[in-house]
Amino acid sequence: MLTQLAKGKRMAACAPVLAALVLMWLGQALGQAATHVIRKGETLGAIAKKYGVTASALASHNGISNPNRVKVGQKINIPAKSVSVTYTVRAGDTLSGIAKKHNTTTSTIARANGISDPRKLRPGQKLKITKGGSGSKPTKPKPAYIPADTLSKINRPRIRRGRWKHIVIHHSGDNTNSIQGMEHYHRRVRRMENGLAYHFVIGNGVNTGDGKIYVGDRWRRQIRGGHVASTALNEIAIGICLVGNFDKRVPTAKQRSSLKALVARLRARTGVPYKEVRTHRHINPKPTACPGRRFNLRSILNS
Repeated sequence: MLTQLAKGKRMAACAPVLAALVLMWLGQALGQAATHVIRKGETLGAIAKKYGVTASALASHNGISNPNRVKVGQKINIPAKSVSVTYTVRAGDTLSGIAKKHNTTTSTIARANGISDPRKLRPGQKLKITKGGSGSKPTKPKPAYIPADTLSKINRPRIRRGRWKHIVIHHSGDNTNSIQGMEHYHRRVRRMENGLAYHFVIGNGVNTGDGKIYVGDRWRRQIRGGHVASTALNEIAIGICLVGNFDKRVPTAKQRSSLKALVARLRARTGVPYKEVRTHRHINPKPTACPGRRFNLRSILNS
């Protein structure tokens, strides 16, 4: 009798645990997200591997702009495992239409398939598409925004027609750069009489404001830059530098949003065509890796 009572107590004690396990299994089977509490020593990549998802999907699902900045005790939601399919482009298809049909985003499809210009799809083209990676419909990106005081500085200079032909994007190569440090380097070390080589700098939140657009003296005075290895190109190319090393990490979400907004405003003011918004490595006469292998300009501009 005592043995049966003890067995009954053990079964009763195990019941909640079994119920929790069953609920967790059902949740994952139905595509619902689990929750994970970050422990000491864990990285986002290791957690993603444990649950069979990608680190980028995990970061995106939880609104984490910098995967290297997670805290012990932080709760993160694990997205349902995604399903990959192959889609054949048909006449009349658009990337946005295909993305909507497969519950994903245009930038995700473009990035996965190496598409630099979403407008150039061709019938018969095969696309790899990951469906339902977040377990929910993708949210529309917030409209690009520039604070009023910064916008007034961008709009203030008088620009003659045809003054600028290109917009060139750089990275600083160091995650801890400051405006003062960059100014000192260009003026004192590089001996540039006009100081800071760029017309604009976008901070990353370390020694500069995250996503803050700094308007340089070269833009205010409408003078040539010092950011490309060509005097002729510097004369007609607007330079934008994002603080960070994008060989090691991607720009922050605020940097991407500010870059998209800044490029749109500059194009509206100067008439520079979309195709002439270039990265340093794609326009520089000398070989360079700038702005880093993890920087995808078209993905940012088309998001």
